[in-house]
Amino acid sequence: MGNNYTPEIRFSEFTDAWEQRKLGEMLKEFIIKSKTEDEYTVLSSTNSGMEIRDGRVSGTSNLGYKIIEDGDLVLSPQNLWLGNINVNGIGKGLVSPSYKTFKFVDLDSQFIEPQLRLPRMLEEYKNASTQGASVVRRNLELESFYQIPIRVPSWKEQKKIGSFFKQLDDTITLHQRKLDNVIKLKAGFLQKIFPKNGEDFPEIRFPGFTDAWEQRELREVIKMVGGATPSKANKTYWGGDIVWLSSQEIKERYVSAGTYTITEKAVRESATKVVPAFTPLIVSRSGILARMFPITLPTVDVAINQDIKALFFDKKILDTDFVVSQLEWKEKMILTSIVKTGTTVQSVNMPDFEKLIISIPSIQEQQKIGEAFKKLDYLITLHRRELDALKETKKAFLQKMFI
Repeated sequence: MGNNYTPEIRFSEFTDAWEQRKLGEMLKEFIIKSKTEDEYTVLSSTNSGMEIRDGRVSGTSNLGYKIIEDGDLVLSPQNLWLGNINVNGIGKGLVSPSYKTFKFVDLDSQFIEPQLRLPRMLEEYKNASTQGASVVRRNLELESFYQIPIRVPSWKEQKKIGSFFKQLDDTITLHQRKLDNVIKLKAGFLQKIFPKNGEDFPEIRFPGFTDAWEQRELREVIKMVGGATPSKANKTYWGGDIVWLSSQEIKERYVSAGTYTITEKAVRESATKVVPAFTPLIVSRSGILARMFPITLPTVDVAINQDIKALFFDKKILDTDFVVSQLEWKEKMILTSIVKTGTTVQSVNMPDFEKLIISIPSIQEQQKIGEAFKKLDYLITLHRRELDALKETKKAFLQKMFI
């Protein structure tokens, strides 16, 4: 950044320094109350954006709620410091009277919107608020809020920057929608491709397969092996060429790297285990088991710690992607019936998990099913990475295109 009044990156046709203004000079508070019940859709301002509020809180009326339009600023005086401030982009609607509502004055809504939750602004909101009735609530002092400094360029530059970030946000939304659609497609497929409890036939099948599926306990066909953590005090164990995974790295369908690597010496002299690439790994002990049952496939040989179990089986009897997909389908049952809560973290009750019933068709049908889910998992991973890359791109531009 050349000086405090010129951003590091800007469109080439603009060269003038930005002007410092006070937020209060560019906002005008307004209150327009609804006169009839359910006059418009009820909206809610959250820490992550505007939302349509489903249903109505029992016993409440929205008569007298504030009417807002596209481009209006909405904020929560109690939760502003947490980022509850938004430009409405949903359309005309109603918001609770507890929100503050503003019109912009000589300030483009699309230009200011990307800046509303930048760390600098969150700190300004916090300083403009006083401690409320609880730790997470602070009361906004409106006059202090109005004194928050912002730097703005000409109207034309505002419009161009705002349009740029709007297009970037639209692209992010499009990729998020693509990701959500593939995840939804996979979830629907999972519900129909495996037999329901006590049944021998799935709801849908690939052509050419008609035989009943066999029911087996997991321990009859799968062997589970855990790992360990080499001594952190022994420096010769760490920084080698072998990827070492803890439960924190088991997040996505495929994993190729972890936070740490270990040496061959660590493998020889500790209880950690090296498992071949594409061996299914499950998390057996972690707080994450309170909400999900992570399963991953390493794309390289990896060592694992004591909170992970590797699943070994005869590849002539079971297909890897089929096994992973069926365990994913049984996630809800595993979380409610097999995961137990300890004093600090959740863990899988391994004796119960080993008795889990899985349905097994012919290896040929398994391979068909496994290949279908493999393609869906690839699409999910691809869309997720593209989405993450776009978010990082936006983050970088936010740091360099505003002062």
